[in-house]
Amino acid sequence: MAFTNRFSFIGIPFIPKESSKRPFYKEFKGGKDNKTEMASMNFGIKENDNNMAFVEGFDSKHDVIKTMSTDNEKIEIKWEDRFDEDSIKEVANYKKYTIDLGEEFGGRKDFISQYDALLHIKEWLPKYKGKIQVTGQFVKEEYKGTYYDKFKFQNIYTVEENQKSRLSLSVDVYYNKESIDKADYKEDKKIYLNGFISQYINKDEGNKYIPQQFVFNASKYDIENNDRHKALFDYKMKYIDIKNKTIVHIPWDIVLVRGAEGVEFDESMLTASQKEQVSLGIKTVDDFKPHGQIFGDRINEIRLFDPKLTDDFKDGLVDTEITSKEFEDLIYAPAKEEKMADIMNKTEDKTTETKTENKTEVDDEDLF
Repeated sequence: MAFTNRFSFIGIPFIPKESSKRPFYKEFKGGKDNKTEMASMNFGIKENDNNMAFVEGFDSKHDVIKTMSTDNEKIEIKWEDRFDEDSIKEVANYKKYTIDLGEEFGGRKDFISQYDALLHIKEWLPKYKGKIQVTGQFVKEEYKGTYYDKFKFQNIYTVEENQKSRLSLSVDVYYNKESIDKADYKEDKKIYLNGFISQYINKDEGNKYIPQQFVFNASKYDIENNDRHKALFDYKMKYIDIKNKTIVHIPWDIVLVRGAEGVEFDESMLTASQKEQVSLGIKTVDDFKPHGQIFGDRINEIRLFDPKLTDDFKDGLVDTEITSKEFEDLIYAPAKEEKMADIMNKTEDKTTETKTENKTEVDDEDLF
């Protein structure tokens, strides 16, 4: 079955200023005649003050809306009929744009045009206070030889304040033994998986594979002293440190980290003069601990959390039986052709985090 790479972000909305390079809402005209009315939207979802991702939307007015019916057939709806209840009911749920910020902020609305959804969000989201959940499609877009992550939203819902904030993805990851990079594990407790995602490119290219680096971060696993951590680590490694020469794949639940993570204050953060006072017993390490939380270096990582053992993947990894050589022809190469071995051996910038020893109990939900 086909798998769509999706995201689900829960957190506090961040509205960019009108003067920013990518404003919250923008209207303009484009198209072949430069007269078609278009609209774009861009806003952030903050998991916390140090981890945020931006989502985006774009649409234009059309003479007809080309979509899918509840019977999964292609249909066309006239632009002037897009608000008719019968027209909306005719469209499959997965092709609708649902916005529900609560009764005080416009109520629940189902749109079959994102253009109308953007207008509704523009009116109500800036007034909304509290957490939201934003869902949509995760895609890669190439510009001048560089790929960029894009989170194209479809639905927005209000959520309770006590719901855990998180930037989550669900991604079908393609890889083999050549994809695994454990070179720096002893130093930073991270394993890098230089894999691929499948994505529709256009009607000429169809579906192709695009390189994407994933990270398994084991820095919070206390393998030596915590039996559960050891069991979880060994379990996940069955799906990461594989021996398959052919390309295998499986969807993963993934956590997006874009910002700076909190770290524990320890003696390594003291100056030479402060360490001297500690060694003499004049002060303790805690005497120099700053007020508030301490954050390490800024990072940008897509972290593997759990394999999704559902549907075709209920028994684990699925072998495509495609060899590395055969896979080369399936990789999307917009600028220049690259061999699979070259792509897999590329080491993307690996941002280091401040190293600390954390002996406190860690919840399973935070082991990513």
